[in-house]
Amino acid sequence: MCGINGLLNVDDVLFGEAASAVQLMNRAISHRGPDDTGVWCDPGHRLYLGHQRLSILDLSPAGHQPMCSEQGPVIVFNGEIYNFKELKRELNGQFFFSETDTEVLLYLYEQYGRHFLDRLNGMFALALWDPEREELLLARDRIGIKPLYYTYQQGIFAFSSEIKALLQLPWVRAELDEEALYHFLTFSKVMPPRTMFKGIYKVRPGHTMTVNRQGIMSCKPFWEVTYTSYDDWSREELEARLLSELRRSVRYRMISDVPVGAFLSGGVDSSAIVALMCEHTDQRIKTYSIGFRDAPGYDELEHARAVADRFGTDHHEKIVTPEDIRTFLPRVVDIYDEPLADATSIPIYFISQLARQNGTIVVLTGDGSDELFSGYRSWMRYVRWYPYYRLLSRVPAPLKRMAARAYGTLDTSSPYYEILNRAALGQEFFWGGAKGYKESTKGSFLSASYQQRMKRVNSYQEILYFKRLFEAIPKHGRQMHDVDWMCFLGLKSIVPDYYLYRADRLGMAHSIELRVPFLDHNLANFALSLPGHLKVASGEPKSILKKSLEQILPNEVLYRRKQGFCVPMNEWAGDIMIGYLEENIPAFCSDTGLFEKASLMQQLRALKSGNTNYTASLWNAYFLIAWFRRWLL
Repeated sequence: MCGINGLLNVDDVLFGEAASAVQLMNRAISHRGPDDTGVWCDPGHRLYLGHQRLSILDLSPAGHQPMCSEQGPVIVFNGEIYNFKELKRELNGQFFFSETDTEVLLYLYEQYGRHFLDRLNGMFALALWDPEREELLLARDRIGIKPLYYTYQQGIFAFSSEIKALLQLPWVRAELDEEALYHFLTFSKVMPPRTMFKGIYKVRPGHTMTVNRQGIMSCKPFWEVTYTSYDDWSREELEARLLSELRRSVRYRMISDVPVGAFLSGGVDSSAIVALMCEHTDQRIKTYSIGFRDAPGYDELEHARAVADRFGTDHHEKIVTPEDIRTFLPRVVDIYDEPLADATSIPIYFISQLARQNGTIVVLTGDGSDELFSGYRSWMRYVRWYPYYRLLSRVPAPLKRMAARAYGTLDTSSPYYEILNRAALGQEFFWGGAKGYKESTKGSFLSASYQQRMKRVNSYQEILYFKRLFEAIPKHGRQMHDVDWMCFLGLKSIVPDYYLYRADRLGMAHSIELRVPFLDHNLANFALSLPGHLKVASGEPKSILKKSLEQILPNEVLYRRKQGFCVPMNEWAGDIMIGYLEENIPAFCSDTGLFEKASLMQQLRALKSGNTNYTASLWNAYFLIAWFRRWLL
């Protein structure tokens, strides 16, 4: 795990000392790699590469980056390649001067060209310079575990692991992308390829980009989900294959030259990871859990302790207090250079801190399981309602529009109004992860001028992108279920742009590497190909996963009602949010010209009067205002 940066002077622009600029970029993301730093430039001084190293494999100076091969290619790399030892054996006769996965990448590129990416099992963001082609190749891993941002302004192409490094460059302005904000208000996350900054973009998961003396030449996928039909497999065979895939993935993700531990909530996913980790080592695994002082309904410490005792882990706990939350909230916008209105950032921040304090540099987590296996009880409502939604969709369009308008006169904030409105517009029912403001209610609080600028923009276009992608993928005779679309959208949008973004920033804030076994691309392909009805059998979320895990976990872990990673925000920080909004909404609306003060203040008064319908949307407003104050105002 590291941080990477670079500049390619496409148009021979004179802009000062390039090496100093890259060093500034390195310093801005030094938390990603506190163990070493490096800068390299090509002989013509057109390309500069920077790197901050967190040493995981081969802790010696031989792992220094940027790394050059004898034949000329140079690489900066962030991530881990879990099958690098197998790939190394394939490179028969090649001499290696290190025990790193980075060096293997250089020689794989020399042998296979850009197709070397197809051979990798891991998480990565990389930039590789081919001096013979005079071409820079950038790539981001298939699922989007590692971040990669870029900008091409005033003749200079620049990239980095984090936006804050790009903002160190004097010609890169921190200017709002208004369309990105519009979609953020719906999804509570920033939708790729945009960022919240105009002119700064993120490489989509599973994509490559090539840049040369003519500028950006291509940006295209090198991987996509593959569906396989398992209609002739028995449920027992599928369960055995599933456990085998997960076991292999966990074993891969324990490869490290530094200590490896796990976050443990006591739920299905983290408990399964811990159980399988213990199969692959005779050493005690360090596990970490979070609780909340005098708020037992919000933590799972009791369940985590039971799992830790069962598997004999070296267990550590952190009890978060109201004062911890009050101290942390102002700092979260320094960590997130893209806004993310997510209260669970608080426990993840403190559990990452706890791991680092106890000498654990690599941590395995259970992220991704719920999206792959339909693990949310809220998704079950969509499964039940989809047949009725299809019937509603067949109603003549004028009647649907009439019904939506009629219901809207009663309550535009109701989810039933949103359902009627989506049906009237002929939209997909499941938007997955759209936790913010409903599309139909944005107009109530956005300024007239901003609405006018966004009159041709609708956040459904973001869902439609993924829907068309889903429909274009060959299904190879597999029968599709509504759950299949939901899980696909979960993997392609919710996972990388919400959960993985959150995990990367909060882990890196403490210089620890978070690994996600459920998001191995082979396991993801298999999970998405599993028959949808087996994931929600008998109304039980992720049913087939739980059945497969009965071999290693007791029923009290597998079938306890999912609690989720909750935070006592209303009880502990509600006053902070309300006070901050009361103080800042007027100036924020005036300074940005984007929002109507009267509408936001009305929502705030409703919340203070006990109307909890506005809690989530006003938390969005709280984090958004704080983020604006830090990065744009």
